[in-house]
Amino acid sequence: MRKIRLSLVLLVLIVAGLGQVRVSAQGGWRQWDIYTQDGSSVEASPLGMRKDGRFTRSMDPKEIGYVRGRIDYLAARTKQLPAPPTGEFKQDLVVMLDGKRTFGRVTFKSLKFSEGSITQNGRTMTLENVAYIKFAHPKKKKIYRKHRTS
Repeated sequence: MRKIRLSLVLLVLIVAGLGQVRVSAQGGWRQWDIYTQDGSSVEASPLGMRKDGRFTRSMDPKEIGYVRGRIDYLAARTKQLPAPPTGEFKQDLVVMLDGKRTFGRVTFKSLKFSEGSITQNGRTMTLENVAYIKFAHPKKKKIYRKHRTS
């Protein structure tokens, strides 16, 4: 009888311990922030991408999303992040959690529930170790034309 009670107590403790391990915020996915060109930001929980290339900030299938051209950068929400990227760049910038930076066009291979993979400079990487993705928004050159005077 005592063995059965001890076994039940151990089973309860093990099950309770497993329950503690699985507890995660917002369904278990990492949250991101979307910083837009106008200086505003929204929380993406989870970050995703629709088939038309728009970034989404929820699981709502009716969400319109954000076009890449409107986004300044994406920022992972985690305890320790390097300094956020500032300035304008001619190429996309990826900043890893360890602070390493790489430049080059970023293509999203997949992005669902805040995780996925990107390609930059022919190299595919997961978003697991990415802190920021800052999109290039090169200024368009103004064309000056000479005015004729007659």
